[in-house]
Amino acid sequence: MLLQTLLALGLAGRALLPGIADFSGPAQTLQVRYEPKSREVTNWRSEAVDALEPKLVITLAALLKAERPFVTRCVKLNNYWCIKSARWSGEIATDGEGHVGFASAHHGADAAALLLKRYYLDYGRKSALDIVRRWAPPECGVATGIGGIAVLAVRGIGGTVRAQYLASRRKGNVVRYTAKGGPGGKPGRVSIVIPVKPKTPEYRVPSIAVGMGEKPKAPDPRPLVVEKPRPKREAAAKAPATPSPQAASTCAPDEQRLRNYAGRMVEGLGIGPKDDLKLFAVDGKPLPNLAPVMLAMSAVELGALQASPDLVKAAIERAVRKIETRAETGSSAPDRLDN
Repeated sequence: MLLQTLLALGLAGRALLPGIADFSGPAQTLQVRYEPKSREVTNWRSEAVDALEPKLVITLAALLKAERPFVTRCVKLNNYWCIKSARWSGEIATDGEGHVGFASAHHGADAAALLLKRYYLDYGRKSALDIVRRWAPPECGVATGIGGIAVLAVRGIGGTVRAQYLASRRKGNVVRYTAKGGPGGKPGRVSIVIPVKPKTPEYRVPSIAVGMGEKPKAPDPRPLVVEKPRPKREAAAKAPATPSPQAASTCAPDEQRLRNYAGRMVEGLGIGPKDDLKLFAVDGKPLPNLAPVMLAMSAVELGALQASPDLVKAAIERAVRKIETRAETGSSAPDRLDN
């Protein structure tokens, strides 16, 4: 009885939301716009009710405006795969981090299918792990040893050089690095400095007064350049062949995140994260594994919500029709991002 009551409430709320209509093509209402202040597309609630699951959860969240913790940023952008800007069809704006605001959820699903096709066929990323490393790249990396010391790669959020600047201003005679997380669980910047003292040789000034009233002096057996004896290195002080555990552990959580993401993509397919996903045929037609992979990826990106099977199925059908139309007309033009 309680479940039926909640379902009825959800359906009533869906009817009250404005702008709900069936999608019949690429054309959408011209009133859809992006609101920079709230970082959302104006029709995201009506789109989410039609295109996301669980239906009851998203309907109540949209009706009662109970956005947290169910509604994430990409839900408000009609972008259920958190795709970055690339002149996609239906792209109306981008947020501060480059995520696309789509005019409809269908445009977002079409872009996700096309992007996976490019990864799989054009760039040769066949496995889930290969795809996710480019789809959601890590924020930290480990560099090779410098001077016998394994260090973290100097990298700032968004590719800035602030970490390098801070490192150059540090004082001291030891290697230092910082890795402080940012607000909201975002990975922090990493800075490092390896001070190197210049090895300036000591010179003996030769005598230039010989033959000027003084008796010739015996040649000085000391070399002109005096080299300081180098201390012998102990066996334990040799540079390790692999990065130090401390450096490796800094990137370990992000690497585990990628592996978990890839694991979700292959659930129920009977293959591993490094196996061929078999998403597309050579001619570009989607294969059966594409739908479950797209559903799994949206679930990872959105958390408590995920794209509905109907949304993904419709996107795949449109992709098939586009390929068949090109075959009938004899067109060999590649897919365009802005078509």
